[in-house]
Amino acid sequence: MRTIITIVRLALSLLVTTHTIAQSVTPDRMPVSERMAKARAAKQAKKSAANHAQLTADQPGTGVKIQKATPADYQTPIDKLKKGPNGEAVHIGERGGKYYINKNGNKTYLSSNQ
Repeated sequence: MRTIITIVRLALSLLVTTHTIAQSVTPDRMPVSERMAKARAAKQAKKSAANHAQLTADQPGTGVKIQKATPADYQTPIDKLKKGPNGEAVHIGERGGKYYINKNGNKTYLSSNQ
């Protein structure tokens, strides 16, 4: 009889504890819909700030100039002392390799003894 009462007490305390835990709400946790709305608002604010910065940079008198890169900025150095087999200009690659542009528009590398 005593063990039955002990088991019933244990079961009731466990039931009350789980019921209390299940109904407790953490105050710092927002519902998903509110978190999504907040994230959308932050993203929109960031986008509008970037657009505003771009617009003010493009306007004259703001003191901000935007320099756009030209294709001349990306050209590889040319070795003026060497020519390809048909008189093409010889370019020097990033790692020091020398090549010329063949008639098909492809790079043809020169061997190191040329």
